[in-house]
Amino acid sequence: MIDGKDLRNNMDIKKRYFGLIKERIKDAYENQADKLKEVAQLFGECAENGGVIQLFGVKHGEEFVNELNYRAGGLAPFHALRLKDMMLKELIDQDDIDSGVIYDDLSLIGKFNEAFIMDDRDMYVLISFYGNEPVVLEIARRAKENGQKVVAVVNKKSYDLCGGKLLDYADVYLDMNADEPDLALDVDGHRIGQLSSTVTNVIAQMLTAEFYDYYVRQGKEAPVLLSANIKGSDVHNNALTDPYGRRVR
Repeated sequence: MIDGKDLRNNMDIKKRYFGLIKERIKDAYENQADKLKEVAQLFGECAENGGVIQLFGVKHGEEFVNELNYRAGGLAPFHALRLKDMMLKELIDQDDIDSGVIYDDLSLIGKFNEAFIMDDRDMYVLISFYGNEPVVLEIARRAKENGQKVVAVVNKKSYDLCGGKLLDYADVYLDMNADEPDLALDVDGHRIGQLSSTVTNVIAQMLTAEFYDYYVRQGKEAPVLLSANIKGSDVHNNALTDPYGRRVR
């Protein structure tokens, strides 16, 4: 049973976290507003050229991918390079995903080509807290060598401390704006909670808004996906994705 004092303390902890995350989200917006517009511009130019925005996230970076890839209220020309999809196709093992060794195995890149349809018109958004995994670096290197755009999403404090290399290949980067290590609060000597996933998911939704605004500024209809619960959504969504063949689904 929680007495009144414990209840007040618990509420204070929640309030402390709420205040902290609001501050970090505000900082992420104020310090990166121009970069968000720049990334949305790259998205728009890629899509108008028939390209797809390929998304690949390391571990918790997949949460950012899920915010952008094929969901109601999102835009059509995104595709997720998901390890889970590759596992279902028996191209990789669950144990390799769980252990994290998959991010060190450069053969994964060849397996992407077996699992997904990619195109020279595509660009890449690579989400990595530290920006130093061999697979991520190799995807970025190959993309730049091929003249494709690369957007990196990293936690800059962690990236700098751990000697990240991803930004060497990025046209523009976004910062998760978390601490290193990514622990939010000190409660009775215990470090709890995180910041990066929450801030990064909000960044992803700000990108959705900016990408939508790109179409508005161009005087064009934005390819906004509808919820499957809305009548006629299948017809609407298919009309947006069919031009890409199987590249976005």
